[in-house]
Amino acid sequence: MVRPGQLDQRIAIQDFTLAADGGGGLTKAWADLATDPDVWASVKAGGGGESTTEDRTNATAMTTFVIRNRSDIDERMRIVWEGLDYNIRHVMREGSRAMYLTILAERGVSN
Repeated sequence: MVRPGQLDQRIAIQDFTLAADGGGGLTKAWADLATDPDVWASVKAGGGGESTTEDRTNATAMTTFVIRNRSDIDERMRIVWEGLDYNIRHVMREGSRAMYLTILAERGVSN
């Protein structure tokens, strides 16, 4: 169980948005959520791994973020913490009355 004082890391939550590409079209780009993108979190490093694909080594790391509960976060989004991007892999919901929301995110891979 996380206590409020353990939410001691600042993270940003981002989602894809459409942005002008300069040529009259639109392109997808990451942008901070429109409502409260920067939140306090408890951060715990998890396991990591390495794989090789087409003579290229890929390293990944799982991290658990705990924030105050909110309903506008899903697995299409990402978290930015200390300048690094973490793709949200699972949002563990315990209901609308829960105080906290646990998010499992992965660094080192793309969506």
